Amino acid sequence: MIGFDQGNTDPELLVDDHTFAVRGVDEAVDFVTFAYHYRSGARRPYVSTLVGPSGRNVLECTPADHAHHLGLWWGHGDVNGVDFYLEHERVDMLHGRIEHVAFDEVVDDAPWFGFDESLEWRGPDGEVMLTERRIALLHLADDNWYTLDLDSTFSASTDLTFGDTKESVMPGIRVAEPLVTYAGGVMTNSEGGVGENACMGKPARWIDRSGHRRGLWHKEYTEGVAFFDHPENPNAPATWFARDYGPLSPMPGHHFLGGGTLAADESLRFRHRILVHRGDVNDGDVAGHYARWLE
Repeated sequence: MIGFDQGNTDPELLVDDHTFAVRGVDEAVDFVTFAYHYRSGARRPYVSTLVGPSGRNVLECTPADHAHHLGLWWGHGDVNGVDFYLEHERVDMLHGRIEHVAFDEVVDDAPWFGFDESLEWRGPDGEVMLTERRIALLHLADDNWYTLDLDSTFSASTDLTFGDTKESVMPGIRVAEPLVTYAGGVMTNSEGGVGENACMGKPARWIDRSGHRRGLWHKEYTEGVAFFDHPENPNAPATWFARDYGPLSPMPGHHFLGGGTLAADESLRFRHRILVHRGDVNDGDVAGHYARWLE
């Protein structure tokens, strides 16, 4: 299994009252491959851990510079004037919470793990503003790569107005420090753009971020994480929020279609794939993986 260079470490599912996790067994019983915190001290559920071939996390969670960058997370900064994005309370807006309701289905069939989850986006008085059906499916496919498929349907419980704010991720990720540009990492999009100037605010089918790092057991690795946008998502191809220092999100989710409205009982659906891979964008065959996903 990816991230394990030491004997037989088949993955197993561990679900307690706050975390849905996939971990190694045998020699590495506390080696976490994937961790989704569905009940925590944060204002929303989030993925804290996606292990890379190095045995280290390809996500940054949480960086000191942005407390709301929770690895891989969902949120929006202005829903009827309520903030569902920042972790710390602000003086100019009321705060909401995104709350886990139930896992309606759990997949525990190695190498497949995942869930179908019901969530509620609740305002400051506890009123439900949005309901969300969130599906996550992890496929630990190979020693060189694996995928995490994400599928969210957002349904309005009342008439909603979404502010045109950059404080939004539907979802977004913050990549680990060795993968960021100023640490020697490379950001590449599907259209051949390289670096922030060629990726930020540009339409693309996917963006990959890769870099060199020292992994566990003192080995050197090149590894990366790619973010795929499905062509049937609203306003595809996505126009991306992609900064050198680590955050990455498709702007149809990030700006929630540039602001707008959603009437009561109407829904929006977004599908994405996260690919964790060995090597850079070419060695990891990111373009080939995207093509096979669509097939």
